[in-house]
Amino acid sequence: MIKPLLPLFMVIGSTVTYAASDDKPYGGRLQVETVKEQSVTDDGKPIQYPLTEHPQVKTLRIKTLPGGETGWHYHPLPGYGFVLAGTMEVTLENGRKNRYETGEAIYEIVKIPHNGRCVSTTPCDVIVTFTSAEGVPVTVMVPPMEESSAL
Repeated sequence: MIKPLLPLFMVIGSTVTYAASDDKPYGGRLQVETVKEQSVTDDGKPIQYPLTEHPQVKTLRIKTLPGGETGWHYHPLPGYGFVLAGTMEVTLENGRKNRYETGEAIYEIVKIPHNGRCVSTTPCDVIVTFTSAEGVPVTVMVPPMEESSAL
């Protein structure tokens, strides 16, 4: 049970060591900027890490043409993204919309259907990393939502 949490403990330990030892990241050799920091996903629910004996991390690069959509889907486990280019608009099943511009981070919504659409005039390019488990899909497609029910 502790084994899947070991990387988390290592990160926490190194963060505490770093905070106590040096106020300049990497001794001032690198420029470090926090892009986003929060303890909830982008729909306001607490971030939860998967408890599994078979952890897996999967990183995807998703490219979408202007006006293109991901299709309605949900993620069974957490994912964290970064918009390399373009503007993505994500519509949740309740009609709420989140907009992500180039250079912004995405904390994926878990277990709630949503649809991403590239709303910029240039293609969207997004990297998403999922903390998952072996054999568990990172994305599950669902039937399209009616526009009226998504409002």
